Amino acid sequence: MKKNYFLTLLFAFSFSVFSFGQVIITELADPNNNANARYVEIYNVSDSDVDLTSWKLQRWTNANSDPQSSVIDLSSIGTLNSGSFAIIAKNSAEFATVYGVTADINGGNGGAADSNGDDQIAILDASDNIIDIFGVPGEDGSGTCHEFEDGRAERKASVTNSNSTWDESEWNVWADSTVSGCTSHVNSPRTAPSDYDPGSWVGTSSTPSISITSPSNNSVFSPSTTDVSITISINNFTLSADNGTENGDGSGDGYIKSTYAETGQPLLEQNFFTTTLDDIGVVSGNEYTLTMELVDNSGNSLSPAVSTSVTWSIASYTEVANIAALRSGTEGEYYELTGEAIITFDAENSRNQIYIEDSSAAILIDDNDDIITTSYSVGDGITGIKGKLGSYAGVLQFVPQVDPGAASSSGNTITAQVVTISELTANFEDYESEWITINDVTFTDADGSATFASGQNYDISDGVNTLVFRTQFSNADFIGTVIPTSSANVTGPAAEFNGTAQIFGTSSANIVLGLQSNEIEGFAAYPNPVFGNNLTITTISTDNKNVQLFNVLGKKVFTASFSGTRKTLDISNIASGIYILKVIEGTRIATQKLIVE
Repeated sequence: MKKNYFLTLLFAFSFSVFSFGQVIITELADPNNNANARYVEIYNVSDSDVDLTSWKLQRWTNANSDPQSSVIDLSSIGTLNSGSFAIIAKNSAEFATVYGVTADINGGNGGAADSNGDDQIAILDASDNIIDIFGVPGEDGSGTCHEFEDGRAERKASVTNSNSTWDESEWNVWADSTVSGCTSHVNSPRTAPSDYDPGSWVGTSSTPSISITSPSNNSVFSPSTTDVSITISINNFTLSADNGTENGDGSGDGYIKSTYAETGQPLLEQNFFTTTLDDIGVVSGNEYTLTMELVDNSGNSLSPAVSTSVTWSIASYTEVANIAALRSGTEGEYYELTGEAIITFDAENSRNQIYIEDSSAAILIDDNDDIITTSYSVGDGITGIKGKLGSYAGVLQFVPQVDPGAASSSGNTITAQVVTISELTANFEDYESEWITINDVTFTDADGSATFASGQNYDISDGVNTLVFRTQFSNADFIGTVIPTSSANVTGPAAEFNGTAQIFGTSSANIVLGLQSNEIEGFAAYPNPVFGNNLTITTISTDNKNVQLFNVLGKKVFTASFSGTRKTLDISNIASGIYILKVIEGTRIATQKLIVE
């Protein structure tokens, strides 16, 4: 009989591709408590050994559509036997210290195994074909089902083949965030070593197991927490059905026996016949321990016993009377500011940040999670705000945990503290987040045509010292306007970036030009004070003019435009008070203080 060599070779080729393509990623680790303990675990799920010579581990960082230029060569692993693991660690020495086992490859800082949870990671064969992948190249993982920041991603036990395209249904993911619409994504940061098992995977065992996947062990929840969600998983064990009796109906391998301990309360015992559990009510200041064991239908322990436990606690608020006492607190702890603080600046769309100040100090409130839903205005007082103390880039922050409710006062006068550049630079920690003014400075980048851009640093100088003026807030009204060439008085929150003092620009009203900056020829505004409803503005040029009034808090309260040399404006809707008048005529600007009686 004639032998069909083509079909034989095709079959052999297909079998080869099938065998060599079955190396999969089984675990990705980004421990919440130790970034140096990050690692990637791979496993040969096929029945054949795989030669990893010239194979690679590759990472796409954030939303980059192109991978890192550097990859981790897997050649040193050699042949990965069927049913064997290989570990690629960020730092092999730290990995061995933390987990007590040896990694196969030291990936190094910034390598493919050094992901902070929003990257994409893939195994490539010797021909640079993607064999298996976690994540979607070109898509930042933050806020997606494949974000595992401060957490862990583990392949589900049911996966038996590699996949060159990300499939959410193949993964269990734990992270420090909640992402809606994901089937197996849990808001529960992971801690090394207890929440990780390098060299082990649920898909390789037939032994019954139970794990509490949320909350993570030794978690500390906000004092405002009233309920804690419990998530458990079991493998290789079938639960009997609940028929109203203590031991169930005996239809499965057994059930879950649990004990629950709460500070100051008697021990509770309960049997479960499902892995879907109700939330547990909790109280501030208490500690909780939940132990769960798989038992047979008679309630006896398995041999060997299979159990797991988790302990968590609910923090309590420490009361402090003023912001100075709050700033002296410990980062990571929770506090209630019992005294009143005044809002000096609202950054609005920038992480919902607001700056508050009292007679003792100031602090930045960072509300990226939209906890505060009450609407406030600059000059409003807040009393009894509760939050967690933290920091970013050296700046102390207060992260709110509950909405403090209606303002305790309103219309408070904001008085900027006048400081010099040298004083601020030498003692920036004393001024951090305070509402300050630095007088008579010039912008070194001003050339008559350069304009302000968002998110940039500009040096300001008093002739001797320099300081960074940062355009931190993209919604500031001076973005895109010409940088003034004359001297100015600059007002805003005192800031810092990793030990370098700064001042944040907030609005054009808080960049008050000196008298020599009234470059609009023939400019005059009268009467001043305004006793009636009318304000008259005159210039020599007929060019179009934009007129703006700002209150002492920097809020724009009036705007008008006109062309010609003279215009009388109706300001009858402007309340009595002190304002800053700003007139823009082409590239020329005039400012002056205006009193409305």
